[in-house]
Amino acid sequence: MTAFEPVPRILARTNDAAFTHYVQTDPSRPGEDEVKVESAERARIPYVPLLVVGLGGLFAGVTGPLLSAFVPPLVRDALGDQRTAIGAVMAIDNILLLLLVPWAGAASDRASARGRGRLPLVIGGFVLAAVGMALFPWSALFGITGIIAAMILLYSGINLQRSPFQALIADLVPSRYRSLGTGSVTFQMCVGAIVFLMLGRMLGMQPAFLVAAGTVLAIAAAFALALREPAGPGSPAAEATYRSLVSTAWTAARGLVPGMREVFIASFLLQLTFQSFTTWFALHGIERFAVRPEEATVGFIAWAIGGVIGALPAGFIGVRIGRRSAMLLGFALMAACLLALDRATSLSQATPLLALASASWTLPMVNAYPLFVEPIPRQRRGVLAALFLLSMAFGGAIGDPVNGAVFDLTGSYRPLFLLMTGYAALAFGAVLMIPRGAGEADTGQNAVGLSVAAG
Repeated sequence: MTAFEPVPRILARTNDAAFTHYVQTDPSRPGEDEVKVESAERARIPYVPLLVVGLGGLFAGVTGPLLSAFVPPLVRDALGDQRTAIGAVMAIDNILLLLLVPWAGAASDRASARGRGRLPLVIGGFVLAAVGMALFPWSALFGITGIIAAMILLYSGINLQRSPFQALIADLVPSRYRSLGTGSVTFQMCVGAIVFLMLGRMLGMQPAFLVAAGTVLAIAAAFALALREPAGPGSPAAEATYRSLVSTAWTAARGLVPGMREVFIASFLLQLTFQSFTTWFALHGIERFAVRPEEATVGFIAWAIGGVIGALPAGFIGVRIGRRSAMLLGFALMAACLLALDRATSLSQATPLLALASASWTLPMVNAYPLFVEPIPRQRRGVLAALFLLSMAFGGAIGDPVNGAVFDLTGSYRPLFLLMTGYAALAFGAVLMIPRGAGEADTGQNAVGLSVAAG
């Protein structure tokens, strides 16, 4: 099924000729017959294609939790208590992210413009990551050198597919249903995280990593067999380079595209809020609620369950009331839940509030990217997706040292949820500054609709 969505030409608030060429690509408009076909197809929600696209989230859910659980101890066992060396090895993921996410985004734009599409890069990343997952449990047999080699292979695959996959969501999913697409991605990511954390505890590292590698290969096969990229608009995307990434970042910082700067700020703060929880909650819970470390994991399970419960409804809400309104609702609810968590007196009281906070978190998580990508023409989505991902990565990178400094000043982990409440409130303010209508469905560039191989 292929849907073509005609939308009006975007009006950027800028006289910058280069940037106007960047975002104002004016693709040929479909004829009357195509509009009728589009209207009929838009009346049906493409459930099966959205399920297939969501497998990209399952990939993240399969790999991320296992790596977080097993990689640090394996590195520590190889290096001993050399904490600085351990930190340097663990930084491999961030280094590869900074190198590969921008490169892959630009490369996918060039590939799309030349008719090769983004899928080969995405599938290649999946396969590379699957090989890394299969080899990693045995990498310690070759000492720290083997572990580093396996990490480079594994994280190269993970980071290679990030920005092409994000751009692919916008390429394949019609504008009206992109919130459902990202909802499917988030839902499957949370389900995968729960399942593979349980498998890791039940089976141990080696079997769990092998099962994960087989699952990732199955995801790659599903993408290869089920997804078909429509023909590109034939525009000059070969210019997409690191230089264009820097230029676009400067344009976004200047606020030349309505709402783009505010979405970057909100996404940065959203990731900062999430990173604060994932890094510090265990220590916070142990200190505040006087529980054992294994008991504190109940909070992480509650967050994952909340993500599963909230992800798909968040997509439907974004379609129903609009992306900006859904994000505002999510940040407001999340701030209220986090403030209530600061007043909780026991872990049993905190657990349902954590699940509700996570369900609220899915509203901005699911709707931010569709709002951001709406005004971006297809031939620039790889570079812009890279910039979006880097803004979120930056939020995660600075969150730990900033929060750590606050905890050092107070001498306690007690302010955690107050900090998170502040981040959510600032994000609410950023979204509130987005002009009404900016980034909503069918307001941006003409997007080629979803194409799935069907019998």
